[in-house]
Amino acid sequence: MSNLTGLPPAEQASINISLGGVVVSNYLSFLTMGVVCCYTWMYFRNFPNDRWGFKVLVGGCFLMCAADTAGTGIWVYDWAVAGYANPAVLGLVHWAFPVEAMLLGTCSTLVQCFYAWRIWLVSARKNWVLPIVIVCLSLLGWCIVCWMVSIMVAHKLVSDLSLVSPTVYVWLGGSVGADVLITASMIYYLDLRFRTKDTSKVIDRDSRFRAIIRRTVECNVLSLLGQTVSVGLFNAPNVGFYFVLTDMTLAKVYTFSLLISLLGRRSDGRGLSGGRNTTSKSGEQHALSDRRVLERTPRSTQMAISVQRETVEDREEWDKTNEGFDQYQKVRLPNV
Repeated sequence: MSNLTGLPPAEQASINISLGGVVVSNYLSFLTMGVVCCYTWMYFRNFPNDRWGFKVLVGGCFLMCAADTAGTGIWVYDWAVAGYANPAVLGLVHWAFPVEAMLLGTCSTLVQCFYAWRIWLVSARKNWVLPIVIVCLSLLGWCIVCWMVSIMVAHKLVSDLSLVSPTVYVWLGGSVGADVLITASMIYYLDLRFRTKDTSKVIDRDSRFRAIIRRTVECNVLSLLGQTVSVGLFNAPNVGFYFVLTDMTLAKVYTFSLLISLLGRRSDGRGLSGGRNTTSKSGEQHALSDRRVLERTPRSTQMAISVQRETVEDREEWDKTNEGFDQYQKVRLPNV
């Protein structure tokens, strides 16, 4: 920010660090919103016949991200253009701040509950304690967000944000705790538990790199890192409004993780040349998998397929992973 003439140096520095944090955060907000738009379009293109619950979840998260991005954009305009260098404007809590907090809390709660449901499924519906703990932590965080929003609505001054300081750590702790459990559980069930025993195959380096990136997003690692950065920035002194750096992007990060998880399934074939249409609804009892059994796999040996067998093609590896788990689940749950 340029120097603000007519103001004391200390006040100039305060305005620069506050306004700079909001502007930079808004840049990242629009960037991540563009990514969410692309992947939302891919989801509805590849899964037009998906379960209505997934469509509602994706559509709701997308709308919340869009509203979040629009609100923070108005916030930046009011502070950086209309009210630039006006201490009276910068000293008030902008209406987009509590709205953004509410949208972030709601979106993160929905995605965390989705992951809790998925963990329950991939555990062959046996691990119900962990999903309940995740849901409880997530709902606790959402209730605290509602309380903090009510405080921000009732108190208009930026200096009054200190009123929520003690409680915000409970929210961040609960949300980070839920993300830690989600990440650890997804890594365990998607990788460590069913790690292939065949290590003699040569794996293409690019395929392995793509697999690492996808698993990083799918296992909620990005959301966990974002929440951790939020805790650090909120606790750091003299950072101005840079603590919203992750707040303005977290809703999009959660939605991106949700979309990557849903796009990890085989497409239902619409619009794909030579593709045979299938429907996601046929696999409701399985862990987000409606894959077809590979024709080249003998029926008598399907039950013995090692889940997550490494292959050169990363897409084939992901399909075999879920296919193998489908067979595992059918053996353990014959009545489902």
